[in-house]
Amino acid sequence: MPFISLPHIFNFIPRKALVLSCVLCLVSIVCSAQLNFDFQQGKFLIKGQVIDVQSKKPVSLANIRIGETNRGITCDNEGMFAFYVYPHDTLKFTSTGYLNKSLHIADLDSTQYYTLEIQLIRDFIKLREVTIYPFRNKEEFVDAFMDAKDINKISIAGIAPPKYSNIPTKAKFTNPVSFIYEHLKKKRAANPDFKP
Repeated sequence: MPFISLPHIFNFIPRKALVLSCVLCLVSIVCSAQLNFDFQQGKFLIKGQVIDVQSKKPVSLANIRIGETNRGITCDNEGMFAFYVYPHDTLKFTSTGYLNKSLHIADLDSTQYYTLEIQLIRDFIKLREVTIYPFRNKEEFVDAFMDAKDINKISIAGIAPPKYSNIPTKAKFTNPVSFIYEHLKKKRAANPDFKP
């Protein structure tokens, strides 16, 4: 049998098959490098769903952080999650608009590992009262205010009319002696020339 050198073997194999086999070898090497099965001893799988405590609807894309580390996962659109944890881990469930919730794995019963239901409570933020006026800027407000001729009849769209009806035009200030004199003068028809 004659000896066939390596370059002659490549002439018998179609080039597409050779390229395909090289690509498959590279893909298998990259995939096996990314699958990291280190540190799996002692871990176990937990599964569950994050839901809203009031509506019982799933909280989509809730975040789950493992302890104080930077590791964690994000739930799917239905609030479902599944990942491996250690028995001493603490999970922190967070989502925008909800109060955070912590869960110690050691406190869980082993029958709950695949049926966890994490209920998050909505976080209500009370804002101060805001009055919205129908003016685009301060100049429009000043013009509308200055156009009102009578102070008792100011009517600006969006602002309730004043609840008072009489505005004193001039403040009255009296001293106690004048008050007593006026009071006595009304009660008695005394000498009109009398001065205190």
